[in-house]
Amino acid sequence: MQLPSSKHWDQLTLAIPLILAAIALAVRLYGLSDKPLWLDEIITQRRANLAVPELISNSLHHRHFPTYFLFVRAFDAPLIDEWMLRLPSALFGAVSVFLVALIGTEVRSRWAGIVAASLMTLSPSEVQYSQEARPYALFSCLVLLALWGLVRIGQQTAPEVRSSNRSDGQLSPWLIFTIGTIVALNLLLVGAVWLITANLAAVAIFQHAGPRRMDFIRKWAVVQGIIVLTWVPGLIAMALAVGSDPLRGIRWIPPTTLDHAWKVLSAVYLLRPSSVVTFELSPTPVPILGVAIAASALLGAWRLRSRPTSLAIIGLSGLAVPIAIIVISIFQPILVPRYFLLSTGPFFVLVGIGVTALPHRLSLVATAAVIIFGITSLAVYYRSETKPRWDLAAAYLAENVQSGDSVTANDHMARYVLAAYGDRYHLDRKQIQAINPQSAETALYNTQEGSIWVVYGRTGQGAIGSEQTYFKQWLETGLPTCRRQFGLNVVVLRLERSAAGPGQKVQTPPCSE
Repeated sequence: MQLPSSKHWDQLTLAIPLILAAIALAVRLYGLSDKPLWLDEIITQRRANLAVPELISNSLHHRHFPTYFLFVRAFDAPLIDEWMLRLPSALFGAVSVFLVALIGTEVRSRWAGIVAASLMTLSPSEVQYSQEARPYALFSCLVLLALWGLVRIGQQTAPEVRSSNRSDGQLSPWLIFTIGTIVALNLLLVGAVWLITANLAAVAIFQHAGPRRMDFIRKWAVVQGIIVLTWVPGLIAMALAVGSDPLRGIRWIPPTTLDHAWKVLSAVYLLRPSSVVTFELSPTPVPILGVAIAASALLGAWRLRSRPTSLAIIGLSGLAVPIAIIVISIFQPILVPRYFLLSTGPFFVLVGIGVTALPHRLSLVATAAVIIFGITSLAVYYRSETKPRWDLAAAYLAENVQSGDSVTANDHMARYVLAAYGDRYHLDRKQIQAINPQSAETALYNTQEGSIWVVYGRTGQGAIGSEQTYFKQWLETGLPTCRRQFGLNVVVLRLERSAAGPGQKVQTPPCSE
């Protein structure tokens, strides 16, 4: 039997990741517009429609580099189009799967790359952020690109690697690492964690580089200088735009508790679907899946010990981020799933190595189980309401609100999201307000003849007052005639002017749905 030539092996090594990436793209395009935009995606949509100078200024003022928003302008429109706005994230999510397959193949074997890429394809968290109009899928893709370059750099210098296709002396891995790191740093501030991780991994590469040490350290110093020089101008511009109060913009993050940490880590690493705004986990159809994934990652790290350079690069990339975020969260809460995304790729590579380290038949069974159970978890994600249904509420109000009626939301962010969807359904945004119930008598009761539509809903991840408290205050201004709930997080209550005077108690009979 004639063995395939090295050229055929190279073609197969590239073909399999491409097939997996195509499957991942199909998974991410499926239902791409089914879930409505939530607050952060509305911000993307609104910011992308600004003039370029205003877009840059607005981004920097809110601690965002303008890179992603300038790019997504090509996919946006004045009225909300969820599918087009999210398309870039779906594409970058599929490329991430391609890169994970390459990394797994480079570090261990083609089969390890297939398992890792399959997990990346089916992870509800990865699909969720690949179906979101935010820069996190692009960021994850860039970090994986840089990681692929770093892995190949490590392969060039590691004496324990004797691969015939190691590409000794080639500059392409350095170029790949540099480009991925520069763009990632100029996309999100959390990219600084990747830069620190890469430099920690560089220490391990240096220690095991043998006779290539001096060549490696010279190239690394040049690359780091280029990276820093291209990053600092953006940091200075952001610092000047932001001004004081360094914690402004992250005060909404929930306090760090064991329960909250478990929800975040389960969603990111253990294939548990969760809500974008509440972080609540959906029921898992396969409770043992998370345990099996964690055990496989540990086994993968153990089996990679014979390649200390690769273990350091993949291990640090998978562990540095969660450890850093958890430690920081003890002092300042920053524990949210999206900040962990740059570590999921290397984590799944470790899982892939662990699965393929099992005896051959057991490895095949484990791979099939991972794919089947992953599909069941992903099916739960597709069925779950992971984002508030402001689209349904806006459509309902547009159909029922009459001239002279007023619509008031529970806070300014709710008004912001409602008005954005109101534009799609031709709901006059001049009728939408965000009024404190205590001032309702002077603001609405004495000036409006029509009905008052009181809207309560969650838009983002910050804490909000209870629905009962909010509506109780409004019930003193009018008589409720109907109540409609849209999904889990949005409620609309219609009030008619009460025969009683302002501030007087009124009867509140049940409302029909």
